[in-house]
Amino acid sequence: MWGTHLKQKGRWWHYYRSVPREFADMERKPLISFSLKTGDFTEAKRMAADISARLEQDWRDAMARGVSLCAQDAAERYRAAAAVQRQFGFAPKPAADLTDEELLERLRLLISSQHSAPEQGAVLGLTAETQFSLSDAFDRFWDYIKDEWIRVSHDQRRVKRNIYLKAIRNFEEAVGALPFQKVERGHAVQVRAWWVERVEAKGLKPYTVNREINSLRRMFGVNFDIDGLSKTNPFSGVRLKETAEGSRIPLETEQIIVLARRDALPSLHPDFALLVRLLINTGMRPVEAIGLELDDILLKDEVPHVHVRKNAVRGLKTDHSERLLPLLGVSLQAAEELVAAGGWGKRLGKTMYATSIINRNLRDSGIVTDKRQSLYSLRHWFQDQLTKRDVVDRAQAQLMGHKFQPPKYGYGKDLTELRDIIAEFAIPTP
Repeated sequence: MWGTHLKQKGRWWHYYRSVPREFADMERKPLISFSLKTGDFTEAKRMAADISARLEQDWRDAMARGVSLCAQDAAERYRAAAAVQRQFGFAPKPAADLTDEELLERLRLLISSQHSAPEQGAVLGLTAETQFSLSDAFDRFWDYIKDEWIRVSHDQRRVKRNIYLKAIRNFEEAVGALPFQKVERGHAVQVRAWWVERVEAKGLKPYTVNREINSLRRMFGVNFDIDGLSKTNPFSGVRLKETAEGSRIPLETEQIIVLARRDALPSLHPDFALLVRLLINTGMRPVEAIGLELDDILLKDEVPHVHVRKNAVRGLKTDHSERLLPLLGVSLQAAEELVAAGGWGKRLGKTMYATSIINRNLRDSGIVTDKRQSLYSLRHWFQDQLTKRDVVDRAQAQLMGHKFQPPKYGYGKDLTELRDIIAEFAIPTP
């Protein structure tokens, strides 16, 4: 009677089955054996067939979840257990948090149908939740959002990563090193109070603090999503109130004429001075300009231009950022020097470092005195020149790399037309 998974012991038939090898990690015991409490062979065969069908479906379901209730990894076991609880309509909870009523409801389920031992433990909340550090939580989060890395340069990725790691270090300085699972709302409030004191004592900007709070909030939210938990994020609603600050403003044309000279910033490395001049008549974002590879600079075409596109160094901010930009005046000269030098070399893609050094030199030189002005203000100036000359929205979007809201038909203006637009305000070679 082994073919039917039946074995007679005394007057009763027993279900008796070895766990198939492919499902070995789904069961703690190598054999499944229990009494069917019937002496009727026909009835026993019917019961055994039903049990086998349910068992095999349960095993397949467990495999389809991609996790095992008997996995070696504790975190994987807990995720599987939480999935089992949700499968039967229960909120994932450990046994210690179950009320008497909840416990009875789960026991009724187990009594009413056959379940494997690991599933029984999962339903009853006996699979312990693993505890891991905030650094471990960051690693899980960072791996989960790796699709976002495509659009940023290596330099930007490094800076973004460091923001999260710094937020974790400051959390642990304010509260102490806690397991991720133990962080509660009270800890988030404690972190906020810790930051408020430092804002007052050190004159920090609330924006800087909120950037860290937002980083922690997102990290917690993504980890909850990974585990399928519908928990309230402890860092929701604890941001500091930010004061209204003026947005960045364009540089004046007179300032830009000065910056177009090679000796405008004598303390600045020639590579960075070249970057400033390349930005002037193109309106490129600094990350786009310092991410240009030699193949992106086309000087021998009828209209010399650069092709802003995704390359091996960096992605693009948006899909609309890819564009062709004519080179004129001081920017054409800078592009020629860049090609003659063989490209950016070790500076390629190092946006954050370059902008930091240039902005400091701009302030120290006295050319830029308004705190709302920075290297990025060259892009604002370029946009401002287009607006002042009533350049149509579509052409502006084409040059700036912005999204054009109305339906887009055709390819827009060609390079000759774009060159003629920029020629009206381009800063010439000194």
